[in-house]
Amino acid sequence: MNLDLIIAALRLRCPSFAGRIAGAAQFQLLSEKTNLLVPCAYVIPLDDNPDENRSATGYRQRITDAFAVIVALGNTADERGQGAATAVHALRRELWKALLGWQINDDYDGIEYGGGNLLGLDRARLWYQFEFSAAFEIGSDDTADPDTWQAIDLAALPALTEIHLDDVANPAGISAENPTPDGRTAARQRITLDPP
Repeated sequence: MNLDLIIAALRLRCPSFAGRIAGAAQFQLLSEKTNLLVPCAYVIPLDDNPDENRSATGYRQRITDAFAVIVALGNTADERGQGAATAVHALRRELWKALLGWQINDDYDGIEYGGGNLLGLDRARLWYQFEFSAAFEIGSDDTADPDTWQAIDLAALPALTEIHLDDVANPAGISAENPTPDGRTAARQRITLDPP
């Protein structure tokens, strides 16, 4: 998932952060190196969770991409975090309005909420993580921009222009003593297909 699109949407739709929204690779880097004024938010990638391939003849697999919005709130006025915890509720609603149901592009379903949890609290800041996800599908149908090796391999095959059918029969009839055809062609059919 392109997290730059998420960051841009949050900067536009979440006025409480006043544009103080950035990306990061993981939470551990945030608490040590962040220098944004609070309140601020960081968008980080989480897991992608695949379902099984659902196609017997091609490739069709649903993937759920997850990401988190980690919010940092000022906590200097109340070391217990009560004031910052109250602000978390209002920011959650703002994030929901900015993200829930939004399709970041045609490949993805709408974004869904996955829950939240407190990451940390000290004298200066409260860190809270909100989790979101959106699903998309890997498929082998799109030959213009294939997702799988199978689609690339099939696209390299020549076009199907003719079908040859040979009916190999056993004129004596199939029986327990003679269970297989004798190898002679009983009927032949040639079908020519229009080019794609």
